[in-house]
Amino acid sequence: MLRAGNRLPEALRVGDTTLEMAQRIFPADHPSLALSYERLGRIHDQQGNHGEAKVLLEKALRIIHAIEPTDQQAIYRLARRLAYLCDVGEQEEEAITHYETAIRAGRQLGNVRHSDLGTMLNNVALIYRRSGRQKAAEPCYLNALELYEQHLGRDHPDVAAVLNNLGVFYTGEGRLEEAEQMHQRALAIRRKANPKGHPDVAQSHCNLAVVYHSRGDLARAEELYRESLREWENVEKPTEDYEIVASNYADLLRSVGKRRKAGAIESRARKKRGRT
Repeated sequence: MLRAGNRLPEALRVGDTTLEMAQRIFPADHPSLALSYERLGRIHDQQGNHGEAKVLLEKALRIIHAIEPTDQQAIYRLARRLAYLCDVGEQEEEAITHYETAIRAGRQLGNVRHSDLGTMLNNVALIYRRSGRQKAAEPCYLNALELYEQHLGRDHPDVAAVLNNLGVFYTGEGRLEEAEQMHQRALAIRRKANPKGHPDVAQSHCNLAVVYHSRGDLARAEELYRESLREWENVEKPTEDYEIVASNYADLLRSVGKRRKAGAIESRARKKRGRT
């Protein structure tokens, strides 16, 4: 109750006292002791004491793992939070382990939102990519795509988001034919789902332009960059992605000797975003 009311110092004092009592009363493998560790860990987490929270939640998870029958809901809840704490703390291997534990538990529960599972799969893929393990990242993206298609259908906007991520991944790997296929699918879904000028459509046009640019098909790339810019300029408050499109298009123009036009495009993008 104190934690819910944001009275965290008081909640922490009660949590410490409760854990001390639980440690005296319950055996080391008792679920009530695990609950005391978890609740105190949650208070520390809310206070921003992530190191202390991680230690307490790990103790809770070790107890829960040893209990029969397995409490998949508790495992999912604890492992998911631990994965996040390890991820932000740049403890990559621990983060992957906890994400994978949470994903397995979530699949067994059957009532976890597909978007939560998909997000965790994407997070694992990002960790693999940051650490240079590109081959390990691809199955995570593909599993996320399969999950979204299964639950939402092949033409859902969330499926397009996963296709976009996969397309960016393939572009980075130089697998341009596969990247083109992913971005073409994403673009078709987004065109159908969104009004003209929507940021998602603009993003897909830009990403597809990058594929053609990388391939050396400058005419098709230029056409898609221009289309993306037109769409971003219809957005009231364009994001940083607008400047990225302008920068990519400017690079293409400079490569064919159109330096003045390139500078004008970048300047226009900065001004529209309120930057000088």
